[in-house]
Amino acid sequence: MRILPLASLLRFTRPLAYLLLLASGFEVILLLARTVAAFDSAPVELTLYTTDPNIFPTLHAIHAGLVGDSRPSRTVQLYEPAVKSPFEIASNPQALVLRYHEPSAERRVALLYLGASNEYQSLAWGAFLAVGSWLLWQLLLDVTPATPFTFTNARRLRGLGLLVLGLDFAQELAYLAVRALVPPFRVPGLTEPLSHYVRLNTETTLPGWEVGLMLLVIAAVYQRGVELSREAELVI
Repeated sequence: MRILPLASLLRFTRPLAYLLLLASGFEVILLLARTVAAFDSAPVELTLYTTDPNIFPTLHAIHAGLVGDSRPSRTVQLYEPAVKSPFEIASNPQALVLRYHEPSAERRVALLYLGASNEYQSLAWGAFLAVGSWLLWQLLLDVTPATPFTFTNARRLRGLGLLVLGLDFAQELAYLAVRALVPPFRVPGLTEPLSHYVRLNTETTLPGWEVGLMLLVIAAVYQRGVELSREAELVI
């Protein structure tokens, strides 16, 4: 199978990186518009996945398997208490939605920035798109057929890996903040408050820690390749 020459590959990927950079600017503008809308008294809508609590769900799943707990399905129909409650639970084809009135505009904006909404706007996603696309754009600009490997690009790859790992860790902190911001509503059938089952939109839109580790490994191999290339030039 024939591989595209580096020059042709750069002509194809550089415009894509530039489009991602433009998309990051659009994401920032959209987030600002959503911030203004969040100051209205519209109800808060949060996605619920009731299979596992939102912090370290894998550990909860392993524990449930070991002790033989029966966990509720993600699409199970939950019902509010018979008495009038300050919240409601709706369902859509993908998941359950917790809807309630949040009187504090600051809390509504904080939930938006954390990614606790049905939309895809969040500070983490905006940071990933802006910083990631900028590093990718600079990396592709620095690559030429004559000098495809540089120490600067090794640092950029390492920066991408650290960015992904940092955002993955920040997501766990964001879940702690969500638990503090969302009232502790309870329903029959769940042992923990509904705030413990809220899912951030960054969980499905941002790469996980595995991608971050892979980028760090690639950066280390890339840097070693640059060092060997420089050593070979000195020998010649």
